[in-house]
Amino acid sequence: MSVAHRIRLPVGATPMVEAGHRVEPAEVLATRRAPRGGIALPVAAPLRRSADRAMECLTVQPGSSLEAGAILADDGRGRQVRVTEACILLGYDRSDGTALVAPLSGSEPVVGHVRGEVSELTPDAIEIRVSGALVTGVGGTGNAVHGELRVAVHEPADELRASAIDIGATGHILVGGSRASAETLTRARAMGVAGIVLGGILDKELRDFEATQLRRRELGGVRGDFAVILLEGYGKVGFDPGLFAWFRRHDGRLASLFGADARLYVYDADPAPARRLLARPGDRVLAHRRPHAGQAGELLRVMDRLHAFESGVVGRAGVVRFEDGRTAIVPLANLEATEPLPGD
Repeated sequence: MSVAHRIRLPVGATPMVEAGHRVEPAEVLATRRAPRGGIALPVAAPLRRSADRAMECLTVQPGSSLEAGAILADDGRGRQVRVTEACILLGYDRSDGTALVAPLSGSEPVVGHVRGEVSELTPDAIEIRVSGALVTGVGGTGNAVHGELRVAVHEPADELRASAIDIGATGHILVGGSRASAETLTRARAMGVAGIVLGGILDKELRDFEATQLRRRELGGVRGDFAVILLEGYGKVGFDPGLFAWFRRHDGRLASLFGADARLYVYDADPAPARRLLARPGDRVLAHRRPHAGQAGELLRVMDRLHAFESGVVGRAGVVRFEDGRTAIVPLANLEATEPLPGD
């Protein structure tokens, strides 16, 4: 089986691959020179022309990239304006005869973090056909990472503890159980773990972990990428036993984890067990996680886009009108459909 994975390219990126090319997770697919602010470059004065007439001498259009030493304007009589460093022309000010340019930084790589075949190239994206199984979660956090899967707990309901993470976990994507503490996440990142797969996580633990990472980033102490994906819900939620058994069968396989997108690719893998259907608009639902645990209501609609919750986790959500009259946005994974509404 295969699935399509789309990698968005930032503005100004130059693809390094072509359609049909086989790529590996660590391969550079494109390079980008990011703009650094903007500076005003005199044009009219060096050309000894009015601001309006100097505009006619521009050799490139706004949005064009220029290498260091390139000609920005030429009056055809020997007077020229050149740029001193690589930049992008943002625009021209006809009131004072200056050009606004954005200097470009050094080349930055765009890594895909997936293995597969390039199927399509567009100006803003690279599409790759990935051979393997796709597991989608209900939320996640972090950047794209890749590494070998390693099941780090014995049972689906087990908690992934800090003591289970040692130097042998470096570079791996660990499969945990029902949850992990902030201490466990912090140790995993410190040990060089690429990512963690969990049934769920407590909001407080995630907030504590993110607060710790923020302090370390401010001090320059956070290096490398790290991602977490939640497969079942928020809180202490055990794995579906069938899905956990599937992970056990694929222990040691290469995988790519996209935390913020809640997507996990496992290469050369059998299809993952089918997941239960989520509640549909109009269903009577019961919330089984705080702050609405135990409350019943009606699912009014499913939001079109992913929703960012206070915990920092991004996931699918729905608008629920509870029986006490309150309306709230609730993660779909935290809702259980009960009996149909009358008339269904």
